Amino acid sequence: MATTTKAKRPAFRAPWTNGAKAYAEADTFAALREGMKRKRKTQMVKMPNSGEAGRAKCAGCGVPLRDMYAVNPGEEPSRTDEWSTWTYYPRHKKAVGMHYYCSWGALMMDIVRLGRSI
Repeated sequence: MATTTKAKRPAFRAPWTNGAKAYAEADTFAALREGMKRKRKTQMVKMPNSGEAGRAKCAGCGVPLRDMYAVNPGEEPSRTDEWSTWTYYPRHKKAVGMHYYCSWGALMMDIVRLGRSI
C-alpha cells in the first residue's frame, strides 16, 4: 500500500489506526479505491482538502471543497475546512464529497424527512 510523503504512514488509514480518528482517512482517490476493496456497505471517509479532493465541488452547496463557504444559506462565505467528508458507494465505486457543515445539514434533512414520514 502507498504511503504519504509528509509522514511515514499509509495513504489509506482505517479508523483508529495510524493517527486516524473515528472515520477512515484517505490522502488520494487512488488510496481510497485501494482501501475500499472488498467493502460492500456504504462507507464514510475523510479526505484532506489540501490534496486532489479539495478541487472537487461539494455535493451540498456546489462550492469547491478547499474554498470558503457559507454555513447557512444567504450568509457571506466565512468557513474553510481542512478535511472533507466523503461517502463511498462500493457498488458503483463512486465517492461524493461534502463540506463538514453541509454533510451535517444533509443528515439533518434526512432525519426530518424520516420523522415526517412516520
